[in-house]
Amino acid sequence: MKRTLLFLLINMLTIGAFAQITQDASYTYSGTFTRLSVSGDKFFVMDVLNSQCRIYNTNHTLWKTINLSVPANNYLYDIQYISENLFTTDNSLCLVYTYYVYDETNQYYTYTTKVVKENGTVLLSLPGCQYYYATTLQNGSTKFVTYSYEYSVWPYTVLTGVYSLPGSLITSASQIPANQFNQQLYAHPNPASIQLVVGFDVPENVSNASFELRNANGQLMLQQPLFPGQKQLPLNVDQFPAGMYVYSILMQGKATASQKLVIQ
Repeated sequence: MKRTLLFLLINMLTIGAFAQITQDASYTYSGTFTRLSVSGDKFFVMDVLNSQCRIYNTNHTLWKTINLSVPANNYLYDIQYISENLFTTDNSLCLVYTYYVYDETNQYYTYTTKVVKENGTVLLSLPGCQYYYATTLQNGSTKFVTYSYEYSVWPYTVLTGVYSLPGSLITSASQIPANQFNQQLYAHPNPASIQLVVGFDVPENVSNASFELRNANGQLMLQQPLFPGQKQLPLNVDQFPAGMYVYSILMQGKATASQKLVIQ
């Protein structure tokens, strides 16, 4: 009996010793997982050059390619909420995408956000909208909150819109559940050249949280501890090279969806 137990223990240790991290796939585009209510888990990437969203199965075979309508001289900025039965109730595959144009003469950005079906049908068009989030309230209703900015004036103006959605929100396994962290991330001003303020909401019962800033290559540029209940983080960004960055909040080992930041 003792020999049997010893053999099993050695065998388990041997298996553990040879366990290793393996790479499933790699993409030359930014991407992340999403969970669909009908079709299950998928991985999607954002192709800025071709204005496309390509969606892959978990074995990384191509599932769907969605061509996004982006006007000339505009650039794809973000894709989120690839979903079924969130913006509709007929199992339609939908997503939210944002594009922008830069006024080089007056030096400001103009953003546009659209909620569309995979066939291109526009469900909602939001001029000036740069940030947004979906959340489920305690009564079970699903809301979509949007933030539209007018950067052509100073101080810039912001318009907050609140919309009721017909479907329900499914949270990806890679993100913190909405009932734990449903506050939208934002950075003001964005783009920034000297200083900015990042807004978020660290719950009072979370003691292990941090802010992370990464460059376009994924290199960690800044990691800042956060305290329970913290709402904002002022940052000096003149120390960083101009370019596109992404930032997120880590809480108890889980990361929020990242947001983009432009440093001039």
